[in-house]
Amino acid sequence: NYQKLKDLEEGANLFNWNMRYPSAKRFDGMVLWWGSLAGAKVIPGFYKASVVVNGEVQSKSFEVLADPRLELEDMDYLEQYEFSMSVNKKVSEAHETIIDIRDIKKQLKAFKEHHDHEGIHAKIAVIDSSLTDIEKQLYQTKNKSNQDPLNYPIKLTNKLAHLNSLNQAGDSRPTTQMYAVRNELNILIDKQINAFKRIKEEDIKALNQLIKQEIEDFIK
Repeated sequence: NYQKLKDLEEGANLFNWNMRYPSAKRFDGMVLWWGSLAGAKVIPGFYKASVVVNGEVQSKSFEVLADPRLELEDMDYLEQYEFSMSVNKKVSEAHETIIDIRDIKKQLKAFKEHHDHEGIHAKIAVIDSSLTDIEKQLYQTKNKSNQDPLNYPIKLTNKLAHLNSLNQAGDSRPTTQMYAVRNELNILIDKQINAFKRIKEEDIKALNQLIKQEIEDFIK
């Protein structure tokens, strides 16, 4: 159940597995400095590939071998895997938040352009500003090209993705310092995600109520 193949064509098909789990969530136009979204490496061990054709399942077991040149214990591979998975999960959550923020901002802009109501416009301006502040904390919005990170400081998701780069640079367990930085970044990211949730649950709800009231007043 690790990965389902899509867009297969009739006849022979070839699939090369890079022995990694799925990457963290991306969004359009994203530019990161030395930040990896690559999925965690699979742990050496036995796996099974299954192909389902017309309801019939054919399976084949295989083994992923550890590099014999490395003197690593099972826990080294496990900790590296778990660290990457935890980092990518939080990065994905933050990037999903950015995607949601941009979608809401687009909807607010469209509504504002087609409705002339001073109270609603003021409420939209406050919400839009708050959403922008959250997005800018999570991601460097000035990045438009790969050269821009040289001029603008990286933000929270880039810093966390950088840990994934460091973790996967070799085959060893994460350092104590990497755990400490991850935990600190998770707290800061959660603060922004929770602020976004509050806006959706409170401010957007209040805005919808204001719009509903305007419609009712117009009908009267």
